[in-house]
Amino acid sequence: MKLPLLLCLSTLTLTACSFAGHMAKEGALSLTERSGREHFTLEGKLPANFELMASAQYQVLDEDKCQVRNFGASGTSTRSMVIQQRTELNDYPHDFSLKIPLTHHVGSCHSELYRVALYVTGHYDERNDRQSRHGGGLGIVDTRPDNAPAFDNEGRLYLRGMCGWMFQSSRLYAGIDKLLHCSQPDENWSQDYDLSKRRGLGATLGRDELAGKTVTLEIREDPQERPSHRNTWIQFPEGWKPCEPKPGGWMRCQEPPIFKTFQMDGQECTVYPNCTE
Repeated sequence: MKLPLLLCLSTLTLTACSFAGHMAKEGALSLTERSGREHFTLEGKLPANFELMASAQYQVLDEDKCQVRNFGASGTSTRSMVIQQRTELNDYPHDFSLKIPLTHHVGSCHSELYRVALYVTGHYDERNDRQSRHGGGLGIVDTRPDNAPAFDNEGRLYLRGMCGWMFQSSRLYAGIDKLLHCSQPDENWSQDYDLSKRRGLGATLGRDELAGKTVTLEIREDPQERPSHRNTWIQFPEGWKPCEPKPGGWMRCQEPPIFKTFQMDGQECTVYPNCTE
């Protein structure tokens, strides 16, 4: 009767020892973690109550030297290399500047940058606890494609981003929810009303020409809000009015439309964003 218990204790001991050994090895490797000297600078401007997270993602150069043990499962997997940086959140328009390393290393595991995911977060209430996020990215390839934007003679590349709010009646709160949508406008800061025809936020960059360069990203907030779904609110000179949906679970307005009230900031309203007509 004691043998199964001894086997169980032995198994637990081996598991604990394996975990301890794994953690000790990872702890030692963490002391060798470092980024390469070469980098590029991501800088720009953000509107009030907006922040940006840049998630630099790296691909390993030799998978055999980048294996880590899967704790709780058998086998190994390739080490993940990600460096995340976040800008400050301010209630006024502000500048930012981030240095993005082109390579990253842990022990003998070497990796190179292949993407910088960009996550723009906007906050839309006074306490900044209600927010929405939309993404874009910088793709990094060995050599810049011919149709990709080029750096100027001073080593700078300028990118534009326009972020607009799409509103809807909240399902969780007695009020209005907002969704953020960001895209890349043209040189005059104009873009198609149809979201499907807009260009995504970001660009493709060549790794062979990126060291020491500067990418400047200016984000602006679109002053014109719009409903998150078509034909659910109807626009009038005094603002947007929500309408009753069609019978049978259809989201779109009835014909002719029947308007309804909605809650916003503790008030019963008939028009957005001014509440009353």
